[in-house]
Amino acid sequence: MRATLRWAHSDLRTHRGEALFLVLATAGVVASLLLATALFGYATNPWQRVFTQGRGAHVWLHTAPTADTAKLAALDGVEAVAGPFPSASATLASRGSRAAVELRGVSEQPSVGRPLLTAGHWLDATVPDGVVLESGLARALLAQPGDTLTEAGTARRLTVVGVADSAEPRYRPGEQRGLVWALPSAVPAPDARVIGMRLTDPEGTDYAVQRAVTVLGAGAIGEVSTWTQARAEAQGDYRLLGQVLGLFGLGALIAACLAVHGAIGTRIRGHLRDISVLKAIGFTPGQVVRVFLLQHLAYALLGAVAAAALTEALGERVPGRLGDAVGVWQGLPGHAMALFAVPVGVVLFIGATTGLAAWRAGRVPPVPVPRPAGPAGGR
Repeated sequence: MRATLRWAHSDLRTHRGEALFLVLATAGVVASLLLATALFGYATNPWQRVFTQGRGAHVWLHTAPTADTAKLAALDGVEAVAGPFPSASATLASRGSRAAVELRGVSEQPSVGRPLLTAGHWLDATVPDGVVLESGLARALLAQPGDTLTEAGTARRLTVVGVADSAEPRYRPGEQRGLVWALPSAVPAPDARVIGMRLTDPEGTDYAVQRAVTVLGAGAIGEVSTWTQARAEAQGDYRLLGQVLGLFGLGALIAACLAVHGAIGTRIRGHLRDISVLKAIGFTPGQVVRVFLLQHLAYALLGAVAAAALTEALGERVPGRLGDAVGVWQGLPGHAMALFAVPVGVVLFIGATTGLAAWRAGRVPPVPVPRPAGPAGGR
């Protein structure tokens, strides 16, 4: 064992550039895969980005106007609440399109379940008839900031001042009403109140709903929506995109690992003379295999750990969409698993490819076989 360590130390001192290249190559592969994982989640699941950045509520309840919703904030497991907000059903029309909507009276952007503006600005008291549309509803009505909407059955006209993304269930004609935020004064006759609950345990939504029904009474709650329902609906729209990006990511993973495998194989082939000398002085084939395997596993482990640590610490500070993607990814439930599985998978793959190349190195004869000489006078 001492001889193996001494040879590995001597090889490291002699070939520092090659060792540094392998460490950096492994770090680059791991960092690229981690960033690709973050971008994959960012591109294929925009709902999760909205939910994370807007501190989405895990449960939304539509209650009777007389329900005492203040009791919900004191329930065990409730981290924060949004509302209650006055709510009324309506039908809006624009450019020949009609949609059933829920007018929700909100004076300022809530800290829980906050809509993320994509166009225009938030509600302003100087525009009492101004509204902000959920992005899916805005596309259905072909509306944008500055347009005017008409409330069916009345002469009332509303002005669109903004468009925002929401983590609540999106508008579906005939199934789910569209969401419209307006000032409380624009909801003169509310037929319900809406309250959102953000939980300390996201998986405890069923229990939280049962507690709310117990506290308020079954007759006081008219409609319930959870974050799992909204996520399932949103993810279904991007399933094909996720499969396409997954195939490209798999191809990139195979290409990167083959590149590292080629670098390791080339390095071992370049040490054939050293391997012959080692076997000539008494190293067994098993020792030769072991020394190369342990050496390259150490390089791979060092590069993988460094890449994971740098990505976790500095990834969110990268400007642009990449930094946003890493920030959202760090808040996902599977973040810790991916941060562990990707480096481990790369190290195991490098170990397998190194073991194959080292096995071939173990079969090198103790004395290098000379090249056959060409015939005298031949070309």
